[in-house]
Parts: sequence; C-alpha cells; structure tokens
Amino acid sequence: MLRELRGGLTALALVVSAVLAAVSIELGIPGQALLQSLRFHIAAALLGLVVLLFLGGAWRRALLFLLAFAVSTGQGAAVIYRQQEARDPLVAAAGKPLLKLLSFNILSGNPNGETIARFVAGSGADLVVLLEAAPVAAYVGILRASYPYSAGCEDGDRCGGVVILSRTPLADVSVQSMSGIWVNRLVTATTEVLGQKVNIVAAHLVKPYFDDFAAQELAKLGAVIGKLEGPVVLAGDFNAAAWSGAIDRLITRQQLLPGPAYPATWPVRLGPLGVPIDNVFTRAPLVIWNIEAVADAMGSNHRGLMAEIGMAGD
Repeated sequence: MLRELRGGLTALALVVSAVLAAVSIELGIPGQALLQSLRFHIAAALLGLVVLLFLGGAWRRALLFLLAFAVSTGQGAAVIYRQQEARDPLVAAAGKPLLKLLSFNILSGNPNGETIARFVAGSGADLVVLLEAAPVAAYVGILRASYPYSAGCEDGDRCGGVVILSRTPLADVSVQSMSGIWVNRLVTATTEVLGQKVNIVAAHLVKPYFDDFAAQELAKLGAVIGKLEGPVVLAGDFNAAAWSGAIDRLITRQQLLPGPAYPATWPVRLGPLGVPIDNVFTRAPLVIWNIEAVADAMGSNHRGLMAEIGMAGD
C-alpha cells in the first residue's frame, strides 16, 4: 500500500514538475504566460507533494523534486527582485505625493452598477480606470459629480468597455484597438496634476492563450507607450502577472516600474491567494508608493486596485 502511494505521489510530482519546466523555459507556446502567472501556485502544489513524499519515506525522490521547486521559484523570485530593484533609486529619491489611481475590472453584466458607481465616486481617487464598464453607464451622473472628465465610451459604437475618469481635464484622448479580436480596448489621454503632465494608458488585454492575438496586443501596447513623452501611468487588466515573460518584457522594454507589491485580483474567491492579473505600472519620474487590492469586489470576478503614486525628485 505504501509503495502504491509513493508511486502515485511520484507520478503526480512528475506531472507538476513537467508543468514547472514549461513555465521556466521560454517555449513560445500558446498560453505560456498563463502558466507563468501561476508559477508560484504550481510550485506550491509541488512542494506539498514533496512533503508527502518525505513523510512516505521516499526522501531521494523528494529531494529531486525539491530541487525542481527551488529552481523554478528561484527563477520567478529573480524576476521580481529585478523589477523591484529598478524602483529603488526613485523610492530613495526625495519626492512628493501626486495622485491616487483606482483601476477596476467591474465585469460586464455585473448587476451592482449603482453600488460600484457610488463606491468609485467616493473612493478619493484622482484618476480611475474602469474595464468592462457597461454596468455603470446608467449611473454616469453619480460619476460625473466627482469626475467631470472622461475618456472612452463617449460613442457606444466605439466603446470597448475601457474608461478613464479624471478630476482634472483630459487632453490628447485616443481610443484604439490592439487586435481584431476585441475593439477599442486601449485608451490613452494626458492630464495635469499639481502642475505635472501625466500620460494615462488604460488597457484590457486578451487572455494569453489567444496566442498571436496576445503577442499582437502587447506589441501594439508597447509601441503606443514608446511614443509617449514624459511620465506614464499604465493600468488595466493584463490577464497575466507582472512576472510572466510577456509582461516582464513589456516592463523592461518600456522602462516601466511595478508597485512595491503584487496584490492578487483574480479569482475573487481566493482573496490574497489569487493571481495578480490586474496591474498598475509607472514610468519615471513617477513611482508607486503603495498599492492594495480593494476588499469588496461588489459582484465582479476581479478585485480592484488602489495605487498611491508619487513624483521622485524635488
């Protein structure tokens, strides 16, 4: 019986290790970014199997799988360390608070539109990015009381469900598509906060397993950001974690910075054990001082993010 149990655990550990190998080696296969986003969840499952193998007396096999766990988690940790290290000079520089930003995929078809609209209006955010924003369309009056300026969804035929709301005037507004699978899911604008011009980019990317479409959208998003001059705030639903290969390449190439943490946003029922597929990034001299997930999803399958953003330097 014990031998059968060890054999079953070994077979499961081999499968999980194979998945971790697919995560750790850049294969260019469809959906790899999805697996990479789940790297630490998959590694945790392997670690559980390692513990069971140890308890079952198969310590040699356990040590082998523990090595696979260490290599993959170490690789993921190195990506996070590099991203966080890039923030250090700006965090250390003297600076001032500039704005608060709320980013929230509220879920198309959410029946709690009025509740969400009232929450957004009272959130205290200076800028708001809403994804799948149709549920609040009927409550625009509530939103305009706090946010008189908006970009995206002015024309229902052009609306991709991505909206930027602002307390300060918006200029240079652009609504674009990143691929043919979904339209008008990229909205850009500029505003001025405390005398500082800020470029705002709101994006809702397709799921990573859409293969060529996912790569096409990331290329388009990178090209748009690359043309912007000055500070940038990028927020939205990326359907992938910041440590996945595709998102990490976007961050590196466009010199973007994550926040000091990666709050889990999906699925809501897992709370802090979920995956951070919704993200906020900045480009110097802007830096995210603090970022937290909104506790109540209000019927959405994503948790919103509230970020406090500062200006490095004098």
